[in-house]
This record gives sequence, C-alpha cells and structure tokens, in this order.
Amino acid sequence: MHLRDATGPIICCALFTLIFVLLKTDVIAVSDRGPGPEYGLLFFVLPGMITAHLIRHSSLIYALVGALIAIPVCYTLRVMYFVRVRSLLQEMAYAGSAVFWCVMGALIYLLIRAVLLQITKE
Repeated sequence: MHLRDATGPIICCALFTLIFVLLKTDVIAVSDRGPGPEYGLLFFVLPGMITAHLIRHSSLIYALVGALIAIPVCYTLRVMYFVRVRSLLQEMAYAGSAVFWCVMGALIYLLIRAVLLQITKE
C-alpha cells in the first residue's frame, strides 16, 4: 500500500467538502429557478475524477469511502453555517446524489483511462 493510496479517502473527502462549500456559498453559481433539477450536483464528479487520477489501485473504493466520510462533515457544516431550507430526508437525498456523482466521476475516469490504454496498445 502506497502513501498515496492511504490518503485517497482524505483527498476525496477534502475535495468533496470543498465542492459542497463552494456550491452552498454560491461561489459556483448554478441557475436555480425554483424546484427542479440540481445541476450543481454534477460538480461532484470532479472529486471522483481527481481521486481516481491520483490513486492507481482501488480508486473506485477510495472515492466511495471518501465521499461517505465527507457526508457527516458536510451535514455538520450545513447545520452550523448555512440556512436550512430542506428537511432531513431531502438533505439525505442530496447527499446520496452527491455520492453517486462522485463515484460516477471515478468510473468515468477509469473508463477513459482504459480506452486510452487500448488505443495506445494498438
């Protein structure tokens, strides 16, 4: 196990929390016209992609673990510093979607890396 592998969940957790804070403070402005799709959730692809790039072995697991560790951190920040406009159930659905997109980012990166390796072999 390499040092980079051991820090995989920490890297993902830190990036996940950073994206969460940037979205909630409107530093990253996403059009929000009433109830509807949360396009800001797509930014959670980035922590998964970065984690998969930095970690070579079991990067998918590390992205999942890092995102799951970040959920209580983000929820604590949400309760302490941000205005609550959603119920707990809606917050958990938002968190679940964010975890999904984070892991999806790692999967997309692994797919692109596999395709590029196949292209360069031929």
